[in-house]
Amino acid sequence: MTAATQTRAEFLKSAERSVVATDATLTARWGEAAADTAQSSALVNEADATAELGRQMALLDTVLVEDAVLLEGLFLNLEGQTVRISYAAPGGGNWFEGAASVDLLVTKSRPDPGAGTTLVQGFVQL
Repeated sequence: MTAATQTRAEFLKSAERSVVATDATLTARWGEAAADTAQSSALVNEADATAELGRQMALLDTVLVEDAVLLEGLFLNLEGQTVRISYAAPGGGNWFEGAASVDLLVTKSRPDPGAGTTLVQGFVQL
């Protein structure tokens, strides 16, 4: 078995990063029931950890809706990943008068080898 390099050993011993943010909108909306905004990550760089916290806070500050989309093609292991979904309407424009495409956070996926399709379910931001 090979030993970890000195750099890797120091990284493994370093403290995890935890960044706390306050969001006035969430606090006003939820009061004491507001979600804990502290996020811990393996990101070593504090600026990266802060950027990730900002991304997660932006997600929490929006309305999420569940959607299901039938994709042409067989896709495996999509759970936990984001997939860009087009809401372009036939003949121009887009459905729901919103963005032309959105990122769907996949919670379930079911490939159908017989049909050559994959049904994905997940959450999108309104």
